[in-house]
Order: sequence, then structure tokens, then C-alpha cells
Amino acid sequence: MANIRALGLTENHRRGITTTLRLLDQALCGVCQWAEGREVRSVFYQESNRLTATQRENILATVSSMQEKLLHIREDLQLEPHVQSVADSIRGQCLILWTSLVELESGRLARYGKIPAELPDYLDPKNKVLVEHLKGIMETL
Repeated sequence: MANIRALGLTENHRRGITTTLRLLDQALCGVCQWAEGREVRSVFYQESNRLTATQRENILATVSSMQEKLLHIREDLQLEPHVQSVADSIRGQCLILWTSLVELESGRLARYGKIPAELPDYLDPKNKVLVEHLKGIMETL
């Protein structure tokens, strides 16, 4: 096992390594979900999962191998796993989406060109409701 002190890593190195590898591991979890058949269907977001059985098997085997290597790195460098609260993830997503919804306000859409006169009366109230729902989700947490 590598000794982190012997390698001369600082806490900043540890945080940087941990953050990057956590993001990789998180992405690999999503890849596994697709390889296991995930195919989300909603109003504006839809996934088409046409992975073959062979592709699925190969992806899952590769991800497993990668996660095994990540585990070795974590153990060898004595890095701590990050436990992500689902509530924090939802809250973060809501905040990001809130800022995106603000961009749908008719006054802000004008930067793309002249907007139809009817658009503010149609879109602004609906957008306001969507923002209120996001606030409601965050208040629930």
C-alpha cells in the first residue's frame, strides 16, 4: 500500500484527486444504469437505449474493472469516499434549474430577437409556476 505522506501529497492534492475520481465514479454509475437498460421517457427528455446485449456486457465489465482500480487507488492513497446526500443533490439540481428558468422570462428572451406580443402573457405565468414548484421541492427538503 502506498503511503500518502511518502508520496508527498498535500491535502490539496488529496482533495483534487478525490474530486476527480468521485466525478468519474459518479458518471460510471450512470453508465451502468444505461447498460442495465435504463431508458427514461418524460415530456421533453427521452432516452433511446438501443445497446445490444454484447455492448451491455462489455460496458458493465469495463466499468467493473474501472471501479476495481478506483478502489485500489482509494485504499492505496487512503482517500475517503464522498457520501452525497440525495436531498443535497436534488437541492443543487433545483438551484441550477431555477437559474435556467429565469432565462425563459420574456424580458430575457428578447435578447434573441423581438418576441411575439402574446408570448409574455402565455409563457411568463407558466414559467412562474414552474419556479414556484422548484421552490416547493426545495422547501420539502
